[in-house]
Amino acid sequence: MSIQEEVREFFKGHYYEIVEDERAQVILLEGEPIASACIEHGSHDVFDLNCPHVRDLLKKIGYF
Repeated sequence: MSIQEEVREFFKGHYYEIVEDERAQVILLEGEPIASACIEHGSHDVFDLNCPHVRDLLKKIGYF
């Protein structure tokens, strides 16, 4: 399975988009992550990107 198949674009609007994989979900505002959630910890604080599940998702979409 390729990386593109693992990541799903849940929603894409004019200014923000929501992407997810099997372990995390991230909201991007103009390409910058502002909110996230994961299956292990639930919702995270705004701008909290320290969760390993969230970081893995951000690597998959090329943010890091």
